[in-house]
Amino acid sequence: MKILTTTNEKMISLAILILRCAVGVVFFAGGAAKMLGWFANFGPEMTVGFYKMMGFSKFWAYLSSYTELIGGFLLVVGFLTRPVAFALLINMIVAFIISLPGGFISEHGSSTPFEFMLCVLTILVSGPMEFSIDWLFFGRAKKL
Repeated sequence: MKILTTTNEKMISLAILILRCAVGVVFFAGGAAKMLGWFANFGPEMTVGFYKMMGFSKFWAYLSSYTELIGGFLLVVGFLTRPVAFALLINMIVAFIISLPGGFISEHGSSTPFEFMLCVLTILVSGPMEFSIDWLFFGRAKKL
């Protein structure tokens, strides 16, 4: 029964790595579609127009999209993980609030931003763990 009650730090690090990679790839793909026209062929012009329809300026459209693009990549490699998770958390809080009038579970509902909000909150709280560039630079200090 020990397997049900003990925690293996390496496995937790692996679990956070899997979460970081999965979430990071999705954010990177979304940002790349918005800013580079990859995957979904949106591109910056269409993205800015979509954001303007929601009441956001060109500045916020670019900031949000590049946060997803660059932040997604940084989550995957585990560099500046907590600041990136914080920026993505703000992005998802705004997305959640904006999409909430469409209902929680619907075609354009707020359930997806809510799920990503919880994922980046988990990464923010846990930190990058052992399998990350952050750990290589900052995490090797000896425990007292």
